[in-house]
Amino acid sequence: MVAQLDILGTALAAVARQNRDGSLATLESEVLETVRASLPRLLEEVVKCSTNNLQPAFAHWQQSCPNCGERTEAQGWRPRTVATICGKITFERPWFVCDHCGHNFSTVDRSLQLEPRARLSEGLQEWTIGLGASTTFAEAEYWLKELTGLKVSDETIRQHTERRGQEIEVAQQDASEQVQKTQEPAAPLDPAPGTLVIETDAVKLRYLDGWHDVKIGLVAGLQDGEMVAPSYIAARKTAEEFGPRLLAEAARRGALEVVAWEGPVTQQGLAVLREVLVLGDGAVWIWNLAADHFGKRIEILDFYHASEHLWAVARALYGEGTEQAKTWAGDRIKELLEKGAEPVIKALAEAKAEGAEASEVLRVERGYFRTNAARMDYPKFREIGLPIGSGAVESSAKHLVQQRMKRSGARWSEYGA
Repeated sequence: MVAQLDILGTALAAVARQNRDGSLATLESEVLETVRASLPRLLEEVVKCSTNNLQPAFAHWQQSCPNCGERTEAQGWRPRTVATICGKITFERPWFVCDHCGHNFSTVDRSLQLEPRARLSEGLQEWTIGLGASTTFAEAEYWLKELTGLKVSDETIRQHTERRGQEIEVAQQDASEQVQKTQEPAAPLDPAPGTLVIETDAVKLRYLDGWHDVKIGLVAGLQDGEMVAPSYIAARKTAEEFGPRLLAEAARRGALEVVAWEGPVTQQGLAVLREVLVLGDGAVWIWNLAADHFGKRIEILDFYHASEHLWAVARALYGEGTEQAKTWAGDRIKELLEKGAEPVIKALAEAKAEGAEASEVLRVERGYFRTNAARMDYPKFREIGLPIGSGAVESSAKHLVQQRMKRSGARWSEYGA
C-alpha cells in the first residue's frame, strides 16, 4: 500500500514539474486524471490488507461449505475482476470445491459481499441505478464517464436499473399485503415529524398500448406550515390496487401508530391512532381509504381542483371565454376561499341552465359540492395553518415521473416503466 502511495506521490510531483505556472484548469484536470489512475491499485492493496482469507497464513485453512456445511480445502487460486467506483480491480483469491457435494465457492467473495457473478461493486451499482432512474440510459453512460472517468455501457445501466425497479415493485406489493393483514407497518418505522400529511395525484404517461394514469402518493410531515421529510410512491395501478400501497407507505411513516388508549383501565381499551391530514383531488377512493384505515383525520379537498369544477359550471352556464363566465367563476372562487362551500352551494342551487348538457353539468356539480362541503372549509383550514392545495404532490409528479419518462417519442412497456 505504501509503495502505491509512493508511486502516486511521484506522479503528482511530475505533474507539478511539467505544468510549472500552469492554469488552475490544467492543474486540476491533470491531478484528477493522475489520482483516478492510481485508485484501482490503491483499492486492490486495501482489499488484500483488510481481507483475512487473502493472507498466505490463512489460505490453507479448511473452510465450511455454504451448501452442505462440510469442511474442505482450497483447490487453488482464481482471479476476480470487479468494476468499482474507484475503477476496475483484479485480485486472486482461494477457490474451494467441496469434496462432499461438489459446490464451488470463495470465502473472499463472501467476506467482500460480492454476488457470484457480479461485475459491478455495490457502490457502482448504486451510482448507475441512480443515474438510470434520473435520465436516459445513454445520458447516464455519458455523465458517469464525464464526471467519474468510469465506463459502464448504457445496456448495463438499463439492466441494473430495471432489476432494481422490479425488486422495489415486489417489495411494495409484499408490504401492502402484509399491512392489510396485520394493520401494522411492514417496514421499519420512520415517523414523519409534526402532523402526518397524505396527498395523492395522477399524471398521464404514454405506454406501448396508449396513455394511462400513473398514480402518485406523497407522505410527509407538516411543521410550522412547511412540508418536511416527504416520501413518495408511484405506480400504474387502479385505485383498488394503489390504495393498499399508499396505506403501506403511510403506515411506515406512522399513520397506524397508537398514540393513546381509550376505555376503562380494567378492560381492553380502544386504540387511538395518530391524527392524519388527507389532501385529495376529490377521488372517492382516497376518502374511502382514509375512512377504512386511519383514525382521527382531517380531510381537505384540493382548492384548485374545486376551483376547476366552478369553472366547468361557468362555461356550461355562460359559454367558453365569456365575460359572464369569468365573473361568475371569479365570484364563486372568492366565496369558496373566504367563506367555504355554503355560499357556493346556494349559488349553484339558484343557477339556471339552458339545454340538457348544461343541466347535467349543473346537476353533477351540485352533488359534488354538497358531498365535499366539509372538506372545503378553507377559511378554517387556513386559520389553523393547514395547506389547502396539493401542490407538493403535483410538483412530485413532475420530478418523479414526467422529468424522466415524458420525453419526446417515449413509449414505455410495463416492465420498463
